[in-house]
Amino acid sequence: MSGDADIVTETLERVAARVDDPMKLVFDRLFAEMPEVEALFVRDKGGLVRGQMFQVTMESLLDFLGDRTYGANLVQIERVNHQGLGVEPEMFDRFYVTVMATFKDIMGSDWTPEMEAVWTRVIGELTGLAA
Repeated sequence: MSGDADIVTETLERVAARVDDPMKLVFDRLFAEMPEVEALFVRDKGGLVRGQMFQVTMESLLDFLGDRTYGANLVQIERVNHQGLGVEPEMFDRFYVTVMATFKDIMGSDWTPEMEAVWTRVIGELTGLAA
């Protein structure tokens, strides 16, 4: 997993170097792909919930690539919690794919086949979703 962690960390660093805060781009894409999800954020006027969601997504991903102390369990717990909000598990898992697709767009021609393979595999393992 160390190689995978290096690839993901490198991707995050390169994305951050290109875009101050990719969160807005991720959520713009999410709402464009699944407009019904935007209504769930109607009370998130300042973006705090979106920020927390993005942060937890990144932290769970990095933990999954590292110590695996909580990332996979957190994803399972949050998947259930989100069902109570009307978010089906497939929609929840799709957020990871949306993050990857947004990062891929930000990276443009610098997105490598190795990045594609690692991100796809890791998202698939973490969520059980074929990215």
